[in-house]
Amino acid sequence: MPKEESFFDVMEKYLSSHKLSEFRQKNFKVIVRCLRRFELFKRKQDNKGFKLSFSTLSLDVLHQIEDFLANERDAFLKYPKIYEEFPYSVKVGVKTPKRKRPPTVDEDGNIVPKGMPNPRGQNTVADMMLRFRSFIIWANDNEYTTNNPFKKYTVGEIVYGTPIYINNDERNKLLETDLSDNKELETQRDIFVFQCLIGCRVSDLYKMTYKSIIDNAIEYIPRKTKEDRAITVRVPLSDTAKQLIDKYKDYERGTLFPFNTEQDYNRKIKEAFKRAGLDRMVTTLDQQTRDEVQRPLYEIVSSHMARRSFIGNIYKKVKDPNLVGALSGHKEGSKAFARYRTIDDDMKKELIGMLE
Repeated sequence: MPKEESFFDVMEKYLSSHKLSEFRQKNFKVIVRCLRRFELFKRKQDNKGFKLSFSTLSLDVLHQIEDFLANERDAFLKYPKIYEEFPYSVKVGVKTPKRKRPPTVDEDGNIVPKGMPNPRGQNTVADMMLRFRSFIIWANDNEYTTNNPFKKYTVGEIVYGTPIYINNDERNKLLETDLSDNKELETQRDIFVFQCLIGCRVSDLYKMTYKSIIDNAIEYIPRKTKEDRAITVRVPLSDTAKQLIDKYKDYERGTLFPFNTEQDYNRKIKEAFKRAGLDRMVTTLDQQTRDEVQRPLYEIVSSHMARRSFIGNIYKKVKDPNLVGALSGHKEGSKAFARYRTIDDDMKKELIGMLE
């Protein structure tokens, strides 16, 4: 008699048979690990015999899953053994020489336990629940179940604030700041500036090698969309971009730059911004509370700000979404690209000037 397929067996079947891009596969695997941890969390908390299945999945359980996704840090601190079995992150960092790094600390200077989940914003939780709903609909369509509690469940709205980016003068100020006393910080700063000059996602940046340089331009197929739309993006290299490549040229290394993990990259960028005095106050949306908050630029910078800066600064000059999209890899009419086309004060003044 064949083994009865479990809930997670079907999830694995969905992953192997359903056509998903590499990016979506990775995101779905995150959901699978989260649900594995949720099952163990339920057993630890109030139901020793709990087993996540199509029959036990109810509207109430969906709300419990949503709450768990939003508050995994609490679950980690209460039941850390769960995270030994199904870790929060299974990221494989770019291979770099091993070196001792100081422990990660929070804003209050307290050491963050290794493997502790990062807080998830409401957008992230809503996106995860949407992906989970897609799986349940697929399971119904393929007759693995007739139960779909999502029919009575409302997925939270995904809300984005105004994209924040640095202008060309701020980017130049960052590049010109003397960081020679800290070579690792200087290196990560230079990588960020290079990313500002080619506009790729950090996942694409980390895959670039010297072979990516063709006729004084960077060529790559965006990893996020290559299975849905395998279009080669070609970005001519500016003089500054070429100088940064030459500064770190090492053909034996293979990768274009001496990359660290993305987490370390983001930490170093914040430090570099602070050293450069990039501290103007900006209004941003707190994704956990959805409240507007004012914070200095160096606190909110991350690798993705480089991509936003590339797109925002070029759009200010040419105001042609199709031309900018050809350089950024966004498809025509992309909702994601539309968020970058924020009309800033300079463009508003230019429009008002037309009334004179």
